[in-house]
Amino acid sequence: MKKGRLSPRNVTYALALAGISAALALLFVWLGVVLRYVTIAMFAAAGCAIMVPVSKKYYASGIFAYAVSAGLSFLVGDVAAVTGYVVYFGPMSLLTAFLADKNVRWYIAYPVKIVYINAALAALYYGLQAIDVIAPDVAAHFEYWAIAILGTVALLVIDLLMQYVYRTLKKVLAKVLRDKGDNPVTEEEIRREDERENDDNPFGDDM
Repeated sequence: MKKGRLSPRNVTYALALAGISAALALLFVWLGVVLRYVTIAMFAAAGCAIMVPVSKKYYASGIFAYAVSAGLSFLVGDVAAVTGYVVYFGPMSLLTAFLADKNVRWYIAYPVKIVYINAALAALYYGLQAIDVIAPDVAAHFEYWAIAILGTVALLVIDLLMQYVYRTLKKVLAKVLRDKGDNPVTEEEIRREDERENDDNPFGDDM
């Protein structure tokens, strides 16, 4: 079998992971719409859900899980209520996982993320007027420039937490969900990744 091509069994496996991830992500998005005071936390959890197939190196499945959950999210909430996940948390989760898997250095990854964070905040504030729904207290008391600064800092902190979740998820799923042979994540690979993360993490061993 050529490298990079999945067997029919693996295709089924990847689709199953995508379906489970999409369902979990949609559940968290719905909870974010219903429970207004934990909207951001629920959207972040939805982002972590679509990291599941990516952690097994099924990148197309992760994108599929995001696309399905994002499309169906408009059935559980209005546009303004769910765009925080659709515009930011979903894509950023995939970006974070991809950059981590490709061993992109933090001094390259963080500028890329800062640019995307500010593009997303501008779209949510000016284009979709969704900041009032996602963070009404912030929108009521701050101008956009302050929201951009506070939002960038807060979302970078959330991103650090999501990186930690992704690393943990990858280790756990490597033991719980056995690969079918095409995309193995070995213990040696996990060990090397841990060593790289300790070297690359600008905040030391705490994260």
